[in-house]
Amino acid sequence: MSRHLSHSAALARIRAANRPAVPWADGSKIPWHEPAFSQRMLQVHLNPDTHMASRSLPVIGRHVDWLMIQLADSGTGPARILDVGCGPGLYCHELARRSQQTVGFDFAPAPLAWAGETAESENLDCVFLEADLTDLPADFATRVGPVDAITFWFGEFNSFPPEAVVGFLPRLAGLLRPGGRLFLEYQPWDLFARDNHTSWSVENESVLCPVPHLWLQEFAWNEEARAEIHVHWILEEESGNLTRYAQCHQGWTDSELVELLESAGLVDPVFYPPITGVAEDLEFPVVVTRRLP
Repeated sequence: MSRHLSHSAALARIRAANRPAVPWADGSKIPWHEPAFSQRMLQVHLNPDTHMASRSLPVIGRHVDWLMIQLADSGTGPARILDVGCGPGLYCHELARRSQQTVGFDFAPAPLAWAGETAESENLDCVFLEADLTDLPADFATRVGPVDAITFWFGEFNSFPPEAVVGFLPRLAGLLRPGGRLFLEYQPWDLFARDNHTSWSVENESVLCPVPHLWLQEFAWNEEARAEIHVHWILEEESGNLTRYAQCHQGWTDSELVELLESAGLVDPVFYPPITGVAEDLEFPVVVTRRLP
C-alpha cells in the first residue's frame, strides 16, 4: 500500500469510529504490559520533570512521611506494606529505606525489572511480583503473605470498571492482617470533567510511539456509565500506520466508595485531603479503611 493510501485508510478509520466513544465498551486500557511500551513508560516514570506516570521523589518522600505517621499509631514497629500497581517501585524503595518491609506488584515488565535491580543494588527489603490485579493468580496470597497495610496511589483505582473493582477489592482485603489498613488515593467525583473535547499535536516521539507522529486525542464523559474515556489516535508520519489506544476512568461518589469498601470487609473509613496539595489534577484525596478484626 502506498504512503498516500495508508494515510487515506487511516483517516477513514478515524472518521468511521464511534463518536463519542463509550467508556469500557470502546476500549479501556493502554497496554502497559507490552515489553516495548513498558520500556518507554519506564523513562516517563523516572523523569523528575513530569508527574505523568510517577510523582517526583520529593513528593513521594512527603507521601511516605505522612504514611509513616499513620502507621506509627499502631505501635507494632516496622510494617509489612503491599503497594498495588507499584511501577518502578519508588514508594516501595522509599519505605524500605525507612526500615519497612515492602512488596510491590504490577504487570509492566520494564518498570518491575528496574524496581528489582534498584532494590538489590541498595540492599533494600523489597519484593516485586508481576501480576495483573484483575486476574491475580490463585497462589497470590501465599506469595505476598499477610500485610499490615496496602497502598493504592495516584487514582489508579479509578482506571478499573465496576465489575473488576467488585472482584479485586475482597482479594486485596484478604491480604491484610485483621485490623490492617488500606490507603486508597482516589479521583473524587467532582474532579471529573463533564465536557467532551479533542486536541492534537505533532510529536517527534512520545510514550505511545517512538517515531514522528500525529497524536489526536478525544475526551468524552458518559453520564450513564458515570465514567470518562480518553482515546489516543497515533498516526505515524512516514508509514501512515494508525494505532488506537483508549483508557477509561470510573467515577465514584464518596458514599459509593464507602459502600464498595464495606462490601469487601473494609470499614471505619477516614477521608483525608490531598497529602501535599501539589496540584488538583496531580494529587487526590485518600480514604483509609481497616479490615474487620
